[in-house]
Amino acid sequence: MLTGGTAPCVRPLPIKKIKLQGKYDGYNTDDFIVFLEAPKGDPKAKLLAQIKHSIIISENDPVFAEVIQAAWSDFQDHSLFDPATDAIALITGPLSATDIENARVLLERARHSATAKEFFDKVKLGKFTSEIQRKKLKAFRSQLEKANGNKDIGDESLWLFLKSFRLLGYDLDEKSGVTLSLLHSHLAQFQCGDAPGLWAKIAEEVESFNQNAGTITIETLSSEIKMSLSQHAPVAHIPAELLKQGAAATAAEFIQGEKGNVLALASLLGAWNEKSQGDQEAIKRLLDQ
Repeated sequence: MLTGGTAPCVRPLPIKKIKLQGKYDGYNTDDFIVFLEAPKGDPKAKLLAQIKHSIIISENDPVFAEVIQAAWSDFQDHSLFDPATDAIALITGPLSATDIENARVLLERARHSATAKEFFDKVKLGKFTSEIQRKKLKAFRSQLEKANGNKDIGDESLWLFLKSFRLLGYDLDEKSGVTLSLLHSHLAQFQCGDAPGLWAKIAEEVESFNQNAGTITIETLSSEIKMSLSQHAPVAHIPAELLKQGAAATAAEFIQGEKGNVLALASLLGAWNEKSQGDQEAIKRLLDQ
């Protein structure tokens, strides 16, 4: 939001606000909700996010059961969630290879299927869907049925839910992680002077908002942080001494000298075939004038 970036999983719209601990406002997937909105107010989108340090996509994992229960409740509440524009994300640390290669592939396959029938037809194909992926699908179905009061939700509702659900893995718990490096790179585009220090201030301020179930907007953030991001860093240029001889010459310099007129006329010709007698005669007449 501060650097003009976008949120994952939804349309690349400007971030308007971030609601933390949204349970008080009716959200069950409540760690944070990102509200996105076009400058003119439409279109809009939301990302509902639950954060877990670790999780296993299985029929018996209690943490996964908790996440699915919350997500299913929000998915069914059309006053909070629109499956056409919004997304629900489970954000966790680095995922296991099994979940990356199977659960996430399964969710992507659901999003790339036009109908529930097409999706489940693919699931049944042994060469198209692995047995592990089918086990992950069974885990989603089992947990969703529990969240639905131990009632079958049917293939259509299962497919629609999978299309809206995302698995996101971040490595912010590692000081040398890719995510932190990317955040520092975003902040470095501004004249903040100390990107890691500014990130520490932002994290501290977000923690304060989180403890108070606050809503973060550009207006509610401290003036210190806003001022640090008020000016873009100057555009870097290649030092003149590193440029090749003559590389910085202007177009005007290239057409000066005794062959200047020839070069100027040649630049107007466009393409020609040097093996064509007709092209050669036309060029000669032009340059001899």
